[in-house]
Amino acid sequence: MEDQKQSRKIQKADSLRQKALYRKSLSELRAVQRTLKADDYENLFNCHLLSGHNWRMLGDFGKAIEHYEKAEAFAKKLGGRSRQADAAASLALSHRAQGDWKKALALLGQSEKIYKKLNDEEALAFVLWSKGGTLRIKGDIEGAISSFSEAKRIFTRLGDLHAAGYCLNGLGGASRIKGAYKSSLGHYTKANELFGKIKDPFGLAYSFCGIGNALRMTGSHEEALAYFKKALRVYKRIGDIVSSSYTLWSASKSLAILGRKVNSLHSLKEAEKLFGKTRDPRGKIYCLLSEAEFKWSEGRMKAAAGLAQKALDSAKKHGFEVEACHASGLLERLLAGPLGAPSKRLKKPGCYRRLGLKKPDFSNLPVNIP
Repeated sequence: MEDQKQSRKIQKADSLRQKALYRKSLSELRAVQRTLKADDYENLFNCHLLSGHNWRMLGDFGKAIEHYEKAEAFAKKLGGRSRQADAAASLALSHRAQGDWKKALALLGQSEKIYKKLNDEEALAFVLWSKGGTLRIKGDIEGAISSFSEAKRIFTRLGDLHAAGYCLNGLGGASRIKGAYKSSLGHYTKANELFGKIKDPFGLAYSFCGIGNALRMTGSHEEALAYFKKALRVYKRIGDIVSSSYTLWSASKSLAILGRKVNSLHSLKEAEKLFGKTRDPRGKIYCLLSEAEFKWSEGRMKAAAGLAQKALDSAKKHGFEVEACHASGLLERLLAGPLGAPSKRLKKPGCYRRLGLKKPDFSNLPVNIP
C-alpha cells in the first residue's frame, strides 16, 4: 500500500516535469526519496531517473549524470534490461549536451540493441530521436535527418503526436544546417502548431526559436528577432538555460547583421555566460566565431584570427565537423583580405561539399552561419 502511495507521488512529479515545472518536480522527488526504504529499488530507480531528466532540462548535466548513474545501478539490482536501457539512453543525452557525442552514440547503441530485442517500438523511436540529435552534433546531417524521420514515422504510427512534434523540431534544425531553409521553416511551423494545441511550453519555445533561425537564414532578421523574443520569454519562465543560450546567440547574430552592435554584444555576452554554466563546448565555439567578427570590425585583425583559430582547434578536438567547417571558413576569410572587400584568394572550404551542406557566404562579415 505504501509503495503504491509513493508511486503516485512519483507520477505526480513526472506530470510536473512534463509541464516544464522542473524545480517543483525535483522538490516532490526529494520528498518521496526521503521516505523510501533502501531496498525499494523500483521507486528509487524512478526517482533518480526523473531527477536526472529535470536537472538535464535545467542545464546541470553534472547532476543529471549523477542521478542517471544511480538509476542505472538500481536498474541492475532490479534485473530488467529495459530499465538499464532507459538509464543508458538518458545518460547519453547528458554526455551529448557536454559535447561528448562519441560516448552518447555508444550508450544509445547499447539501448537500441536492447529495445530491438524487447520489440519496444516506442523506446526504440526515442533512441532514434536521440540519435538524430547526436548525429547532428557529430556533423552527420544526412544521418540525423534519416534518424529523425524514422523516429517520427514510428511515433506517428503509435499515435504519439507529442513525441512526433519533437522529431519535427529535430528535422527543422538538421534541415537548417543542411541549407534547406524552406524545409526547416516548414518543420518548425508544423511543430509550433502542434505544441500550441497540446500546450507544451518547452516544445513551443523550441519551435519559436527554430522558426526564428529559419527566418534568420532567409534574411528576415526583424521577424526572426520577434520569434527569438517569444522563445526566450518561455525559456526564462521554465528555467531552461540550455536553450536560452543558443537562442541568445542566434539573436546576437541577427542583431549584428542589422548593424545593432551594442545589442548584439549584449546578447552574445549573455549567451557566453550561459554556455559557461552548462559547460557546452559547441556553444562556446559559436561565441568565439562571433567574437572574432567583432574584433575584425574593430580593426583588430590578429586578435580576430586568433579567436577563429581557437574555435577551429576546439571543434577539431571535440570532433564537431560542422563547427570546424564554419571556423575554417571564417579563418580563411579573416586572412584573405581587408574588411568588407571580397578577396580573389578566398577559397571555398571543401568540407561543406564533403558534408553535403550549403556553404554560407563568407565574402563579407558578419557571416550568417546556420
